[in-house]
Amino acid sequence: MTRSVSALRLRGKPQEALRPTPSISTITAAMSERIARWFHEAQHRWPSVRWTAARFGIHVASESPNFPLDLYLSGAASEWIDDAWVAIHTECRPEVLRRVARIARQCEMAEDLWSEAVARLMAEDKNTELLANGRRCGRIRRFRGLVPLPSYLSVVAKRIALSRIRKIRIAMQYNHSARSHGASFAANPDESLDEREDTDRFARQFARAFAALTPLRQALLSLIYGPGVAKGEAGRLLGLRDYEVSRELKAALGSLRDQLELTNHDSWSIMSAETWARAWTEVRSLQEGEPKDEA
Repeated sequence: MTRSVSALRLRGKPQEALRPTPSISTITAAMSERIARWFHEAQHRWPSVRWTAARFGIHVASESPNFPLDLYLSGAASEWIDDAWVAIHTECRPEVLRRVARIARQCEMAEDLWSEAVARLMAEDKNTELLANGRRCGRIRRFRGLVPLPSYLSVVAKRIALSRIRKIRIAMQYNHSARSHGASFAANPDESLDEREDTDRFARQFARAFAALTPLRQALLSLIYGPGVAKGEAGRLLGLRDYEVSRELKAALGSLRDQLELTNHDSWSIMSAETWARAWTEVRSLQEGEPKDEA
């Protein structure tokens, strides 16, 4: 008896190869069942979060999240369901604060990082659909459930912290070339040649005096007199208590005074120190530029 070609080709192959490929309808039904199970589990965990199964299904699409319940919560939050944000604050905040504690140094700064991370994720994402309420989804919709939600939030908060630290480091990295700074200080067209020479000379002296300060005091003056950071916030960024901020600020200005009044004793004062510190940091920021946030 003659065997068919197909029978000969199948001979000796494992039985699994003979199983029929699931149809699209079968796969769709299995996915729908899985999404429905996730939805009911999420509803049981967060009964106050009123989100529809249909919207959750659209949010999941054809993906296979490792943490589907976290994807549910973030998806509901992205569509401005307040109770979802309440749940995120209640359940995720303690873990995020713990994770950023090492980089934050102080509890106050950790709280700031948490607040800013949430604020960024609540911002509308222009690349998302327009919802029925006329708003676009929040940026937290970018979370896809591949990692736990607290881990995702911690990464956002750490990026913010690293950006702040980078700004402080940039503030410490001054160009000690007095010539370029002197030219910038002497750019007033109303000054006479003698006045410009005096300004250029004083700029060089100030550059040397400023460079002689400790990096901490340079950063403190830069933060307060450059971008106008409040003293309390500058202290938190540098890990200083309030009384330490006042002490270091007074010492920094005093050091500038001691070095500069030797050659400018007729016009030098604490007010002039503040003015020159502000001018110095403004010129530096124009030359170096401000770093952009990553998060």
